[in-house]
Amino acid sequence: MFTQKLLLNTLCEFGPVLGFLIAFEMKDFNTGVITMIIAVICSLFLLKYTEDHIPFFALLSSASVLIFGGLSLIIDIPSIFILRDTLFDALFGITILFSVWIHKPLFKILFRGVFAINDRGWKQLTFRWGIFFIVLAGINEWVRLTLSPEEWVTAKIYMIIASVLFGGYQFSLTRKERLPDATPWGIVR
Repeated sequence: MFTQKLLLNTLCEFGPVLGFLIAFEMKDFNTGVITMIIAVICSLFLLKYTEDHIPFFALLSSASVLIFGGLSLIIDIPSIFILRDTLFDALFGITILFSVWIHKPLFKILFRGVFAINDRGWKQLTFRWGIFFIVLAGINEWVRLTLSPEEWVTAKIYMIIASVLFGGYQFSLTRKERLPDATPWGIVR
């Protein structure tokens, strides 16, 4: 059902976040940030080694973790690191919704090596994720402004669960809109 490439991309995307959560639970917020920064760097090397390049989305996400995480550690203000999720999700959501509006779905460019779906599927998939990222940005910002960094970590766990469930639900779309040579789940063979 899942290709090695899809599993690797998922590991590189969620591994650093998982590292953050484990380090936070074992020690504190700053240790979680440091762990996430190290894991992001390791993920970039792993992607470069296995795919011979670093996908643009992974590079962009990693850069934002390094910048906001480093700044948060230097000035010791956790909300700066938390703000990263709000800004990244909002900007990414707006960008991918704009790409649908101009009829060039960004997800088709970013994930064409992972999914084999038709143009209608790419538009729907990109639109759904655009809306999802905008909603996540709003929730994250509300949490950042109203709760403590420790409470944000709990909310982040729920946002990760929601992201995984939402992503899993998208296989109903990729399955329906798959190309003839794709796997039954719309994944590139």
